[in-house]
Amino acid sequence: MNVERIKLSDIGEEKVIETIFSIIDKETRRITLPYGDDAVAIKLPRKMNLVINVEMLVGKTDIPPGMSNVQIGKKVVTMCISDLAAKGAKPIGFLTSIGLRRDMNVRDLKEIYEGINIAARKYGVKVLGGDTNETDDIIIDGIALGIAKKVIPRSGAKIGDIVATTGFFGNTAAGLKILLESLPVEEELKRRILKDVYEPRAYIKEGCLLAKKGLVNAAIDSSDGLAISLHEIAKMSNVGIEINNLPITEEAKKFAEKTNIDPFDLVFYGGEEYILILTISKENWEKALNEVRKVKGKLIKIGRVIDERGKIMYKHEKEERIIEKKGWQHFTT
Repeated sequence: MNVERIKLSDIGEEKVIETIFSIIDKETRRITLPYGDDAVAIKLPRKMNLVINVEMLVGKTDIPPGMSNVQIGKKVVTMCISDLAAKGAKPIGFLTSIGLRRDMNVRDLKEIYEGINIAARKYGVKVLGGDTNETDDIIIDGIALGIAKKVIPRSGAKIGDIVATTGFFGNTAAGLKILLESLPVEEELKRRILKDVYEPRAYIKEGCLLAKKGLVNAAIDSSDGLAISLHEIAKMSNVGIEINNLPITEEAKKFAEKTNIDPFDLVFYGGEEYILILTISKENWEKALNEVRKVKGKLIKIGRVIDERGKIMYKHEKEERIIEKKGWQHFTT
């Protein structure tokens, strides 16, 4: 096949990333997370790591209908901080470059940066600087800096580990269906669902505390959806995963009943929840549960790591289903 004629839409986001990694020279001596993880971690003196994450928000693909300028700003920061949370890194700074349309109102610009500043303050960081440029669509590039003594990779899952999450799923998938497919839903249910679409949060307290205590073997955030996240942990750790508890929100459950949509799809094939997916040894489970409660968080046990490499499945009572590797993917979605 003539590579010059292959389009990005033919290969999808995962292959795009693999193509980039096949070309660039890689650092191996000073990094403590493998290429392809949620962030990069660089060794510092005194057994510390500088953890860096870069995320890009593009108006066409990342801003749902009805999202305010302030919420756009908040989302950019949350996207970046969430990956630090998955690695157990304490945020210390945030930078952003922004591409703007020349016909944008100054008020819109100010509201976006008000949102950035509100979220930065929430997660305990300062906005350190950035760059501006002119573009045809709004493009915001965020860079979060963090520090950690111990970073949690995707690749550390062990056979027998408990698979857990820091929240419930389904609202973002349901919300996007409401917004993009105009599905009729009662106003109160719609409001509660869309709150998770417009106001996502990063689970930084939970991630940092569990990493500091050394209670997590592998972690990832669910920005691309629960299914893809489970597949990534399994791939990087050379294991399989069996899910036996569907972690669905009450709102998504009601939405599924009213619209005859499979709740399984809402839970596994959504995206942009920014919930942490963790694997924790049985010996550390109670300790992890107690530590998370100290910061008023929660851990939801949803399954276990199994010795069947690459097998990702849902098994509950008599129901058994393969969890496919699909969710939010650029270039193909």
